[in-house]
Amino acid sequence: MNFYQHAGQIIDKLGRHEGTIKGLVLGDPKVQDKKKMYALVCETLKYKHVLNEIIDTTEICVIEKKLKRSLALVLIHDLLFSRRGIPVNSQAPLKQCITRHQARLKAELVKIKIKKGATSNTDLLSQKSKDALHIPRYVRVNEHKSTVENMIKAFEKEGYTFVDTPEDLRTLGIKSFCKDAHLHDVLVFPPKTDLHIHPKYVAGDIILQDKASCFPAHVAQIPTNVHAIDACAAPGNKTSHLSALMKNTGRIWAFDLDQRRLQTLKKLTTKAGCRNIEAIHGSFLDADPMDAMYAKVEYLLLDPSCSGSGIVSRLDHLVDGDDDEQENADGTITTREERLQNLSDFQISIIEHALKFPNAKRIVYSTCSIHSEENENVVQTILSRHPEFVLASRESVLPTWQRRGFPGEMENYREQSDSVVRTLPSEDLTNGFFVACFVPRTATSLSSTMSTSKTEVPSVSTQPKTLLKPLPGSTTPSAKRSRTESEIKFPVRPTATTTTRMMPMVARRRKRKTTRSAQLPRSLVV
Repeated sequence: MNFYQHAGQIIDKLGRHEGTIKGLVLGDPKVQDKKKMYALVCETLKYKHVLNEIIDTTEICVIEKKLKRSLALVLIHDLLFSRRGIPVNSQAPLKQCITRHQARLKAELVKIKIKKGATSNTDLLSQKSKDALHIPRYVRVNEHKSTVENMIKAFEKEGYTFVDTPEDLRTLGIKSFCKDAHLHDVLVFPPKTDLHIHPKYVAGDIILQDKASCFPAHVAQIPTNVHAIDACAAPGNKTSHLSALMKNTGRIWAFDLDQRRLQTLKKLTTKAGCRNIEAIHGSFLDADPMDAMYAKVEYLLLDPSCSGSGIVSRLDHLVDGDDDEQENADGTITTREERLQNLSDFQISIIEHALKFPNAKRIVYSTCSIHSEENENVVQTILSRHPEFVLASRESVLPTWQRRGFPGEMENYREQSDSVVRTLPSEDLTNGFFVACFVPRTATSLSSTMSTSKTEVPSVSTQPKTLLKPLPGSTTPSAKRSRTESEIKFPVRPTATTTTRMMPMVARRRKRKTTRSAQLPRSLVV
């Protein structure tokens, strides 16, 4: 029973945003069977909305006063969703708290399935969890150490079958792979392909990076022998990608506030063979644009803290709450509107600081968010405040990628919504992402000329690609209208890994008026 109690404690910590799933499980020396614990926590969180409904309907935590909600979650999960049930001595008091109500618990699960029209347990998963099941394993070839052609040959020697890029990546068979249709340095494998201990990954020849996360470096269209800045760089995948596209020439300054994450960046970029990166422990906002050291900076990559609402491939999306309010570690409450306002204010400050660099040619802004408040609204604010900058034309911003910005969210700049890029997990089979590129107004004509004069953009495939057919139950947003919050059902919160990159922000807080004994934090209660 200690195993289940420990799992409940981890879920409590996740609810208070005191760490990530991997950090709290794999980094805890007290967890002996880490694989088993990791699986239990993840599977419990996948069904947390159903489990919470069952707990509330049966009032089991009220009847069994010694049963904490977090412990009830993991025990009821194994009772209802695990083939093995609860593998604990039947005489254990806490197990008896569950088993004496098992008939009622199972009956409530049946009622929920009927109400939702679910024919299997998988049908009960949240849309995010369903999307995650279909996202392929994207592999970026590290061109510092190898080539796409060499990697294709290497995987074929291991028994993988290289196939033409299918229109629908969900049709990729087991042990098959293909080139990505839009990015020249990305290979695509089926979703469950595990390459974390593959020799090519260990050696740094390949980097496991979501396709959408590879967009910013390509949008930068950075040449060799130039100076660049990665403003919010850790853990370093985008930085190493930029370095690879620069062919290890020039210079990149990589900023991050978190010393631990910066060490991770140094480790990863060294492993990748990057020799043109200077890691700086500090805030990009403290960098003086007029410092002679940055006089030649022409390209800036900005990936500031965001809600992470588009992330589905990392398991930490499982701890995101659906509530409009979020409980903080200190017991205070922050509303969704307050969180997004704080984030967008910070994002705007990062972009405005980047605009001060006198020789900036391309400033790439990206988020892993699906919320317009952090995307189109931020872009519109920048354009209205800084008329000396405009958005780079579509021809230089992944021209073959079809999903663009929401025109209705850029009311004063509707015609420029075609210049920004969006991704939608359920249809594009990537994490939710947004990318925009700002260029000086005087450079737009030159940029347009360069784009049209090239027969091929080196970093982007020119192969047209139709959008994937939607997954069952998903909808295709119209390019002629904006997306309202009610249509976007992913929760929003700063993740544990991104909040460390944020500058201190003053938020309006409200003390919780009531407490709920023996319950999880609100972020885990539906």
